Amino acid sequence: MSNNKERKNIKFEDIKPEILSILEQKAEALGEPVNLVDGFVSSQFSTELSDSVLLGGPTIPMVMLIGKESGRLYFFALKILLPNIEI
Repeated sequence: MSNNKERKNIKFEDIKPEILSILEQKAEALGEPVNLVDGFVSSQFSTELSDSVLLGGPTIPMVMLIGKESGRLYFFALKILLPNIEI
């Protein structure tokens, strides 16, 4: 299966300042200081539940924060943080 749309490679370090700036605006709502994980996280999803293992398929690219006090993980969809980015 071939895809005519060429995928663009995005380097985390290239957009990290922009991500930090946007997350600073959201930090107060989290209720604790956080650290940004330096890299992308992809969450896979499926349109059906079954007992089989899912390999491949659609994903949501995200960034992850870790709460300094609670250790809680916070995920933010990259496309929502940076709507003008081509993924």
